[in-house]
Amino acid sequence: MHPANGTLILKEESWPADARWILTEFQMSDEGAQRGNRTPRFILAQDNKIIFTATGNDGWKEKMWPKIVEVTGTKA
Repeated sequence: MHPANGTLILKEESWPADARWILTEFQMSDEGAQRGNRTPRFILAQDNKIIFTATGNDGWKEKMWPKIVEVTGTKA
């Protein structure tokens, strides 16, 4: 058992087996290499590719949610 902290995002065992490709791809990205353990972290993946990432509560509200709305063609 690990205490919850930012390092868990980078531990393979913290990810479901079928989503570990996201961790691998994320760690190879500039964002993952430079600021990989910043939390809260939001990752939007589509067709087995990471298409957007954001961090922080403002990142969710101001960046990730509008991106999800755009990608899905829905309205907030």
